[in-house]
Amino acid sequence: MIIIINGPCGIGKTSVAWELNSLFTNSVMLDGDYIGAVHPFEIYDEARVGYLYQTLCHLIQFHVTQGGYENFVINYVFETVNSLQKLKDGVSGLAGDVYTFRLTASRAAIEARIRQREQSSTLDWYLHRSLELVAIQEKAALQGDLGVIIDTTELAPHQVAQTMLAVIDKRES
Repeated sequence: MIIIINGPCGIGKTSVAWELNSLFTNSVMLDGDYIGAVHPFEIYDEARVGYLYQTLCHLIQFHVTQGGYENFVINYVFETVNSLQKLKDGVSGLAGDVYTFRLTASRAAIEARIRQREQSSTLDWYLHRSLELVAIQEKAALQGDLGVIIDTTELAPHQVAQTMLAVIDKRES
């Protein structure tokens, strides 16, 4: 199974991904921001994003064939339906069913999370970028599926992970 977690910076994607990873046996967590941390980094570089998606596909194939891993959790920011679909198409068939989730939260919750984790030198950028991404994703969601929405405002990461598994169990039954 492959679970893709989408959402703006500061929403809790990485924390939830680690929680999900710990709930499975034979699982791998793949953080798109770290796997795709290239220099120079351009946010809107299609070649960089394509390279990241190919890398994720290769990593999943390798972990399946060489390590026997069965479950994968990928967290990343997908700004468009098309971008998310490209990754879904790429990973489809590599490790079972693919499930996508889009995390949301109140503006205050996102801001509090960012203030808790960021240094003062990057704080303003992340606060601005998170609001920008919320607006981008809301607009893009009108065009299609960016994942099953889970509002994380009042939820701890382990609760979000459990909610995701409940959604998956419901779809599989």
